[in-house]
Amino acid sequence: MKAWVTSRRILITWIGLFGCCVAVAEPPPAASFGKLPPMMSVNLSPDGTRAVVLRALNDSYHVTLLDFKTRKSSMLMAAKPDEFLFNWCRWANNARIVCSFRSYIVMRAGQTGVARRSYRDGRTVMTRLLAVNADGSNVLQLVPPAQSRSGRDLVWNSPDQSTVISWLQDEPDHILMQIAREDRLFPSIYKININNNKMQRVRRQHGSVVRWYADRRGKLRFATGRRNNLKPVVFAIDEKGRMREMDMSYLAGINVPEPLGLSLDGKHSYVAANNGADTMGIFRINVATGEVVDTLYTNTRFDAGRRLIRHPRTGEPVVLEYLEASLRHHWFDGELEASYERAVAVLPGAPSTVSIASVDREWNRVVLRAEGNGTFPTYYLYDDAAKTLLALGRSYSDLGHAVSLNPVVYEARDGQMIPAYYAVPDAGEGPFPTVILPHGGPYARDSDRFDYRVQFLVSRGIAVLKPNYRGSAGYGDVYLAAGFDQWGLKMQDDVIDGLDWMVEQGIADGDRVCIVGGSYGGYVALVAAYKTPERLRCAVSFAGVTDLPELVKHQLNFRFGRLAVARIQGGKSRSENSPLDHVDEIGVPLLIVHGDVDRSVMIEQSRTLVAALEEAGKPYRYIEQPNGDHFLSLESHRIEFLEALDEFLGEHLLGKSGR
Repeated sequence: MKAWVTSRRILITWIGLFGCCVAVAEPPPAASFGKLPPMMSVNLSPDGTRAVVLRALNDSYHVTLLDFKTRKSSMLMAAKPDEFLFNWCRWANNARIVCSFRSYIVMRAGQTGVARRSYRDGRTVMTRLLAVNADGSNVLQLVPPAQSRSGRDLVWNSPDQSTVISWLQDEPDHILMQIAREDRLFPSIYKININNNKMQRVRRQHGSVVRWYADRRGKLRFATGRRNNLKPVVFAIDEKGRMREMDMSYLAGINVPEPLGLSLDGKHSYVAANNGADTMGIFRINVATGEVVDTLYTNTRFDAGRRLIRHPRTGEPVVLEYLEASLRHHWFDGELEASYERAVAVLPGAPSTVSIASVDREWNRVVLRAEGNGTFPTYYLYDDAAKTLLALGRSYSDLGHAVSLNPVVYEARDGQMIPAYYAVPDAGEGPFPTVILPHGGPYARDSDRFDYRVQFLVSRGIAVLKPNYRGSAGYGDVYLAAGFDQWGLKMQDDVIDGLDWMVEQGIADGDRVCIVGGSYGGYVALVAAYKTPERLRCAVSFAGVTDLPELVKHQLNFRFGRLAVARIQGGKSRSENSPLDHVDEIGVPLLIVHGDVDRSVMIEQSRTLVAALEEAGKPYRYIEQPNGDHFLSLESHRIEFLEALDEFLGEHLLGKSGR
């Protein structure tokens, strides 16, 4: 025990990334909550001596190297927000780093591919890979440009050039990628030298395969896809490369089984699947036969999720991170579990949630992300053998105390139990002015993880409810399917029923309520503005859906779009539950924000609504964010949104005047 007291004393702060502050009487400005967290995508080098980090600076994230021996940091590559943003970085070996970046392309008349149906809206997202040495030299965009036999540029044929299917454990200077190079939909397999960009095709595309799976030595083992864009299909691949279709429908639920990785010898795959149950579990299957060999984890109430962390050297499962009401761990390695517990025991502030962000090749050093119990998200480097803990960076260092989200389950009007989270301000007593914050997706879910929007709202004396309405993921297939074809209907009722619960508990002031949401959550806010305006003072939509028929047309541009459309609405009900068709019934002021390169919900959804609001003389404020995407990726856009929200809620929710 004495050794761990010593480890607290030697806690080191990474200069420039970690800070502290004291609470102040006045709430921090909105811009303080809109700052990007200083770090994301932390990845340890195989030997554990360095880390590559996406570090926030000048509006976006840039590639930075942290050297733990010298305790110095250096920037390796900078993003250009007007041109591209980084997604993630990973060490290919101890000397070379590979990073994914994305760019939003707007096609002009006459450009290659404009006539293609999938690009008829004129926008798409291109993902590419960059490689760089740890000293910053030899920056190289991987995958050389391709042309057809006629000389036509094929760039539009392969928007995704960032899917690595094997990091080739025995060939650290190469990676194996799948790229839809010859065909727009179906990828071929290429082996690429990450130092000089030499590329060799090792397998041509197959007319039904959209995802190939290889072991760590690059041997293709199986493949998945859909026939006629709908029916799932799985192929086993033998030692000679021959493909044999397998029937794995017995593993499927609403969603098809999802491979999470292969064993080191390539004979087994770890798969997230239902296997006849309502919830998704984790199973080990024989890739040659498709048969279940072992059940790794099941839970009768919650889906197991997909974050199965395996040992970098052996490929064996070490721990599953999954969500119940909060983050949970299911360990397969007792020694590494004990090491994790020793680390958690010495984390400052006793955070309630500690996830594993990265490990070195031997699992000697671990990067942990800790938050909760009043603490802000902070990254730590933990070394069990050396008994050291190094703080790498804390988010929102100029804020004081983080407010926790509390789990709750409330009953909807038809008896359905709805899981949710709520937060209340530190100061004052209820009932509070309240914001309902429905998540996007809609087939996703909220948790009690840190949310800068919640912290901003409670700092203004506002209570918050985050409902996981029916149709939310993570609670099994029955709950997920209960939301199909319920846009604007029962899913909408679940949100309003959550407000009723908040009022009944004395948390919410029923006369001071606003709904704030993004994407599908923005749709919820807009529907409430015309279906239940008497319950609200205002509504806020960031990148929200306004026109269901147009959304359906847009979804059909995508591969497997018909699957998504089947879950939205059918026939006449699309117009009955589209805010655009009910502008005259909107009864509260609106704040609408949308980025002009949003690929998930096209900006025309908001532009069309704004034009209709203007014609109808309805009160609204509209902000269009140049170069803005669906995720408020740029710090300036986050700050702009929160500052507008601060002003809007101050006028319509917190003001002393009535509706």
